[in-house]
Amino acid sequence: MKLAIKPDKKYLERIKQFPLKPIRSEQENEMAADVCDKLLDNFDSLSPNERDYLEVLSKLVEDFESQWQEEKLVDPRELLKFLMEQNKLSQTDLIPEFGSSSRASEYLSGKRPNLSLPQILKLSKRFSLSPSAFIRG
Repeated sequence: MKLAIKPDKKYLERIKQFPLKPIRSEQENEMAADVCDKLLDNFDSLSPNERDYLEVLSKLVEDFESQWQEEKLVDPRELLKFLMEQNKLSQTDLIPEFGSSSRASEYLSGKRPNLSLPQILKLSKRFSLSPSAFIRG
């Protein structure tokens, strides 16, 4: 199968600068967004291949950022309850993250409105989620 447009030198340089692949971290996202910004600043002078590169890279940034938007729509308390149910965890199982079963109980029942930063970091590590998932939007 032949490519409709043969990649030019500028396009290949862009691929070397920032390869087109799924974005998996905030750092990669920031780098990709910077590349997009620089390309947009010079949009009129971009080759057709570079414009295609910009379009795809922009879509990758958008996809990465949209997953965090979805997380922000979920209430952190409800998310934690869901994760506990899915992992068959009790309040006592969360003592390492909360410091005590009573603190976990206070948060889960709504008596404590928010999690502390250490709790957020421990929960995000335990469940392999972004800390932002446990921060009330």
